[in-house]
Amino acid sequence: MLEKILTDQFRKKLKLLFTDIQNQQDRRDEEEFAKDEQRIKTQLLSTVDPYPPDVLLDEDFLVAAIDGSGTDNLMLLDDVRVHLFSTASILVNTNTQAEQVFEPIRTELIEEELGEQPHLETHWHSGVRYDASKKLAETLAEVYPVKDIANLVLPFFKDHSGGSISAYSDFTGTEYERRVPSLKDISSLISRERILTNPIVHEEIRKVSEYAAAHNILTSKFMPKYVMLDGAMSVFMHHVFKYPSMPSGFMLRELASLARKENVILCAVSKNHTIPFAHKIAKMARDVFGEGAKWFCHLPCSSDPGGGLHIYEDRTYIPPRLAVPYLFSFSRDNRPSRIDFDRIWWLETIFVKDDPVATRNNEKALFRELEFMSRDARWYGYPVALALAHEQCKLSYEDLRLAREICRDVRIEMKLDSVKTEPYRADYNL
Repeated sequence: MLEKILTDQFRKKLKLLFTDIQNQQDRRDEEEFAKDEQRIKTQLLSTVDPYPPDVLLDEDFLVAAIDGSGTDNLMLLDDVRVHLFSTASILVNTNTQAEQVFEPIRTELIEEELGEQPHLETHWHSGVRYDASKKLAETLAEVYPVKDIANLVLPFFKDHSGGSISAYSDFTGTEYERRVPSLKDISSLISRERILTNPIVHEEIRKVSEYAAAHNILTSKFMPKYVMLDGAMSVFMHHVFKYPSMPSGFMLRELASLARKENVILCAVSKNHTIPFAHKIAKMARDVFGEGAKWFCHLPCSSDPGGGLHIYEDRTYIPPRLAVPYLFSFSRDNRPSRIDFDRIWWLETIFVKDDPVATRNNEKALFRELEFMSRDARWYGYPVALALAHEQCKLSYEDLRLAREICRDVRIEMKLDSVKTEPYRADYNL
């Protein structure tokens, strides 16, 4: 194989590939970006005005963050695949008054209120006996703390309908009326049953585990100002039913509703994202504000003043349903990151109708605090609390190797039959 890769013929294949991409994709994208360039530069892009290094905040506050990790292949037992999930909750205090900035709350205090950290969950299904949906529903119902299905489902419809649907009786006369029986059981919220591959099942449980951890923080004694999730606030919709295709979509909206009730800022931060032309927006920011400037850029939706941008008008989940995304950069050494906010909160707290100056001032105050939370030298430009959550939850190769050994030991201890647990190719040294 190596001698094939090192040939001129392989290099020619790559040149043809990149030329094809440039001819078919890049030129069209450049034309779309040109339509948005002036608007981004003059209306949507802005600098962050950082706090001074020695700032003493009038009121210090807590920042909570949740991240998750896992594997969908802890062990394979014939048709059964065992999944493992790790979720960590972190709280840090800005603590400027005591001059111990970003001081983490001690783990034992967090565990007294939220349980063991990091928290481990397991899941299994065979995938060939039509049990994926049933087993997934059982795991999600166990993991997420809201057990009343009405309290789980209705927050989405309330936000989505602008408040006109807040009870099952409000579905009468709407396009959702005939779907009501399917909105009263968590298993029937899984409308992507035909494509429940192991990666999709794993991603759903991982998200719900993180949402459950965030929910527990919001109902705890800690009362943070911010709760940060790792990822995006995307809600994947069923194109026929016109509501979330998986329970996690309903759970995210329930979580957003709870955060508003508790006066907490809920946001989701992603280093890896699918915002098109992020690199061009970053270059524009450097050209306009200077090489080392800290900046943010609002990515509007079709109902915002001026409408959405051409560069993502054919992207189904940008902006996310009921969320507001921004690009931001607090360090020139990092690629631009994305941050999503609950749109209902944003309309109530950040956006000022017919007053773009007041809206921009609110945005600048918000990103000033976010930049301040991202000053740790170890992860400069990325929120400290999220970095700590990632460090605590991540499963290394060594962690997984030991976990698999313990799985085998437990099966031997339980005197279960000696099913092969290594990957199939291991038998042949492949």
